[in-house]
Amino acid sequence: AWFWLQFSFMGFNFRKTWGCGSEKTEKEKAALTVLKEEYRKLGPISFAEINVLMVFTLLILLWFTRDPGFIPGWATVLFNKEKEYVTDATVAIFVALLLFILPSTRPRCGFCSQNSCDLEEAKEDMKEPFFPAPLLDWNTVQRKMPWSIVLLLGGGFALAYGSDASGLSKWLGNQMTPLQTIPPWAIAVVLSIVIAIFTECTSNVATATLFLPVFASLSQSIEVNPLYIMIPGTLSASFAFMLPVATPPNAIVFSYGHLHVADMVKTGIVMNIIGVICITLAINTWGRFMFHLDTFPSWANGTIGK
Repeated sequence: AWFWLQFSFMGFNFRKTWGCGSEKTEKEKAALTVLKEEYRKLGPISFAEINVLMVFTLLILLWFTRDPGFIPGWATVLFNKEKEYVTDATVAIFVALLLFILPSTRPRCGFCSQNSCDLEEAKEDMKEPFFPAPLLDWNTVQRKMPWSIVLLLGGGFALAYGSDASGLSKWLGNQMTPLQTIPPWAIAVVLSIVIAIFTECTSNVATATLFLPVFASLSQSIEVNPLYIMIPGTLSASFAFMLPVATPPNAIVFSYGHLHVADMVKTGIVMNIIGVICITLAINTWGRFMFHLDTFPSWANGTIGK
């Protein structure tokens, strides 16, 4: 995939790509100067940035230690031994609340007397609020929160749950039972291509949540290991290379006006083909032995929907 992108946009001049044996042009020097200037304007790390970094680190640690698998996690030991109440969403909400509490500037720990500090500095300090503003406030969240993404993800999960609860996923899976006459690797290839095409028009999350329950029911109907079909389908949901609407990064690049839709389609269709080929090779070589794909596991018999 990298070689194809290299050839499509930069040719085979690898010396120039890696900056070997070629002099920088005036445009490249000017761009480097601008980058250095913008980096200088950032200045030293601020108190708010340190707090955000600490909160993000705490989020990762809590997620990892909640239920690491090889030892009991803090959620199981402290709160729910049945693993029903404390989830990854609980950690995310807790950390989000911390952003509304932690200060964005260093709090004032005391007051200066006229003997210990300058009077003018003391007056300036008194103008600032004793309790600084938090890292995040609700007005900022209302203005800048991408609510459309929240609704999109929530709608996708609701659609997947509704399809499973209503029996639609199982019905669609049963309609695909004629596929059992073809080899499982061919089924995986066909479904990967279908997902790769569908994800060009919708988000990868919506595509995965819509199709994976169907694939699970299909694998149960034809008695094929669910991972044999669902792993390629899940990976193919991220093959959004052809259209600007496929994924936000594509839209951002396209918005600058330097690329046409035809350019993205011409490059992206080859990327999709390369991706499907790589998935097919991986799932039928080391994936077959790693996930024991030649057997139909007992946990998949009658428990797919759960």
